[in-house]
Amino acid sequence: MSILSLINAALQKHGWLIARLPSDEEERTAKFVELLIEDNADGRARRHTLQPWLWYERPVRERFEGQDCCLTVEGPIYRSRDGTGYPLGSQLRTEFGWLDLTPEETNQLADEVRSAIDLVLYSWFTHPDMAGRQLPRRPSRDRYYDDHVAKNLILSATPPTASMEQDAHAK
Repeated sequence: MSILSLINAALQKHGWLIARLPSDEEERTAKFVELLIEDNADGRARRHTLQPWLWYERPVRERFEGQDCCLTVEGPIYRSRDGTGYPLGSQLRTEFGWLDLTPEETNQLADEVRSAIDLVLYSWFTHPDMAGRQLPRRPSRDRYYDDHVAKNLILSATPPTASMEQDAHAK
């Protein structure tokens, strides 16, 4: 059985289908599928992250999600004569409904959102309390250790729930 057949069988099991796949991409795609179908928290997180990208008809270039609003920038990007890149448009979703934006409106709004994100992130990064934690390069992750530390930090930052108290008494 070819790798393509194995990939299609795995995808069909989860309700997905690849119509065409270049032969030079088979191995990389097989690894991607294996990561997606892992039966653990990582696999669920990957599937959860990918799922909204499949809702739209056009390829999603960027997504900016707030608590109440979501801007989905649709591609591909087309270059104008002056070299400016324009997406095909975007959709802005709020609790009140949807708004389709033109390519020019999309560029303007996406630039404003990116600037707002930068402003908030830089304010955190440059805060005096964060100075000792700043690194010149991205740190590598030791998933076993780092995930355990993160879970403990989350538990210490949140009040116990009734089910957590029952679990503690049961032990």
